[in-house]
Amino acid sequence: MAPHTGTIWNWIRAFWRKNGLLTLSMLSLVIGCLLGFLLREKQYISFPGELLMRMLKMLILPLITSSLMSGLATMDSKACGKMGLITITYYLWTTFMAVTVGIVLVISIHPGAAAQKEEYAVGKAVLSSADALLDLIRYAPASPGIVLLF
Repeated sequence: MAPHTGTIWNWIRAFWRKNGLLTLSMLSLVIGCLLGFLLREKQYISFPGELLMRMLKMLILPLITSSLMSGLATMDSKACGKMGLITITYYLWTTFMAVTVGIVLVISIHPGAAAQKEEYAVGKAVLSSADALLDLIRYAPASPGIVLLF
């Protein structure tokens, strides 16, 4: 029985060395989904996730712009014009398609409609000072460039 147990441990050790990151990623995905589903109504637990999503949104436009500029700066002038036109056309087309799909989905499934009806019910509790403080951070501008424009 001991040699058989040793081969199982060797197999587990080899599997963990080869697929450890994948295993931990899948495990954290399952745990995150379960916790998100179970603690959905807890405002203070969802706040860090909202901050993370806003920070990611804040990085999208500068990241795309800088990657386009650095890519075009490394090319020669003849290829740069053609590639620049293709890149801008591709970017505008994918943006148009994303906006179109988003509008169609919003019109068809009406996300948040049930939550809005519950939110404006009569006799709703007054917001606490902690809620007001979290709202100051939560509803900050999504991009610092937008603040500079206005």
